[in-house]
Amino acid sequence: MTMKDVERSLLDQLRVAGADIDAFKGLISDYVAMYRVCELLKKDIRKNGAMVEATGSTGQKIIKPNPAIKELRDTSKSMLAILKQLGLSIDTVQPLDEDAL
Repeated sequence: MTMKDVERSLLDQLRVAGADIDAFKGLISDYVAMYRVCELLKKDIRKNGAMVEATGSTGQKIIKPNPAIKELRDTSKSMLAILKQLGLSIDTVQPLDEDAL
């Protein structure tokens, strides 16, 4: 699934709900930007792993949790908050009438 697919899907849901106003479109734009960030964070975790080498305060090499893991969790939470603001959940998704769009 591409970012465009995600954006189109969310915009379709706004149209079906009769809520395709600029304020909500702005939230979708924010969601799509966060989706891109999540993909980059996942790529970083795949590349560097869950633990990464870093330099400690004394100059020694240390192994610590990859900061991308926390960022991914926090970004995902923000994305879920946007979906909640838009009133979108598994229970509220509307079937699309492709002819009406």
